[in-house]
Amino acid sequence: MINFESKLEVLSSKLKNLSESEKECLQDLSFPFIPNFDEDFNSSQNRILLVGQETKGWQGKLNKFLEPELDIKGIIQKSKNRHIELYTGTAGQSSFLQFMKLIKTNNNNEYVQWLNFYLFDYKKKSFNEFSKITAYKNVYEELRRMSIQNLADQILELKPKVIFFVGQYHNNFPKLEESLNLSSNEKIILKKSINKLTIKIWNNEILVFRTPHPAHFSSVSQEARKAALCYLRLFNKSENILEFKDKLFSI
Repeated sequence: MINFESKLEVLSSKLKNLSESEKECLQDLSFPFIPNFDEDFNSSQNRILLVGQETKGWQGKLNKFLEPELDIKGIIQKSKNRHIELYTGTAGQSSFLQFMKLIKTNNNNEYVQWLNFYLFDYKKKSFNEFSKITAYKNVYEELRRMSIQNLADQILELKPKVIFFVGQYHNNFPKLEESLNLSSNEKIILKKSINKLTIKIWNNEILVFRTPHPAHFSSVSQEARKAALCYLRLFNKSENILEFKDKLFSI
C-alpha cells in the first residue's frame, strides 16, 4: 500500500527548507488531498478511477506543516473521513459528485474510486492559479511534481481497468503519462470524432477517457461526457479490451 505518512513527512521537510519569503505562500494552499481506498474497489468488475482536478478548500492550510509537532496520522485520517463523507453523501450541487454517481449508475452500481490530479488547491480555487505567481515558481514546480508522482503511484497501486480524467490539468497530463512509464499509449481514432472527448488505451489493457470537467455545462462538453458513458456501457458488454475495440470500430 502507499505510505502516505512517509509522503507527508517528506512534504513537511521540504516546506520547512523553503526561504522565509517562500513560506508566505503556504497560508494560501490547502492541506494535501488524501483519498480513502475502499475494499469494494478491488472486488469491482472494472476497477474504475475518476480523476478530478483539485478539491477546493480541502481541510486546512499548508503552513501548518511548518509546525514542529505535526499530527500526520490525524491529518491523513481526517482527509480520508471527509473523502468517505462526500462519496457516500448526496451529490447536492456538486457537478463533480453528480457525475461520479452517473458513472457508478452506468457501472452496475459498483464502487468508483475518486482521485485528484493535484494534491492542493490555491486560495480555494484552481491550483493552476498558483503557477502564475513568479515569486513562488520553485514552490509551485515542486508541489506540481509531487502531485503528479503521487497520482502515478496511486494508479500503479490500484491497477484500474478504466480511468475517467475530467479536467484540463493545464498541460500536465503528458507529465503523468511519463511518470507512469507506459509500455504503450494508443489513441483511439473514432469513425466519427466527438469534440472534447479523447479515448486512449494504456499498456494494451487500461481504457482511458478524457472529458471536460462536469462543471463545464456547454452542450459540447455534456455530449463528450455522455459519449464516454455510452462507451463505458459498451466496455461493460465486452469480454476484454480487444473485443471492446472491435465493437468500437464497428459502430
